[in-house]
Amino acid sequence: MPSLEIATNVPKDKVTPTLLLDLSKVLSASVGKPEQYCCVRVVPDQLMTFGGSTEPCALAVLKCIGKLGVEENKAHAAKVYEFMEKNLGIPNDRMYLTFVDMPTSVVGYKGTTFHEILGR
Repeated sequence: MPSLEIATNVPKDKVTPTLLLDLSKVLSASVGKPEQYCCVRVVPDQLMTFGGSTEPCALAVLKCIGKLGVEENKAHAAKVYEFMEKNLGIPNDRMYLTFVDMPTSVVGYKGTTFHEILGR
């Protein structure tokens, strides 16, 4: 159930369907889970500042059941930051990325929770 949500002041016209699909592939590869379970949301045109400037910036949250930790998060961050700088022009010092390891009991899917689906 990896989900990546990014709020940014980058204009909507830069957030294309292709960009979303490419970011979904990056997320899937990074966390090692099938893309069919990945969800990516980019919220453009936000009124934001970072470091006292309105230059391109972002706030991101990566949520996942497992696959997060001290070393894993470094690898996830490297991939997400590289993608954001290359594709949306957001420098790596103008975005925070927060990681949230989700318990299976708090994530719903198909009318139940992953706790029931996975049996743990």
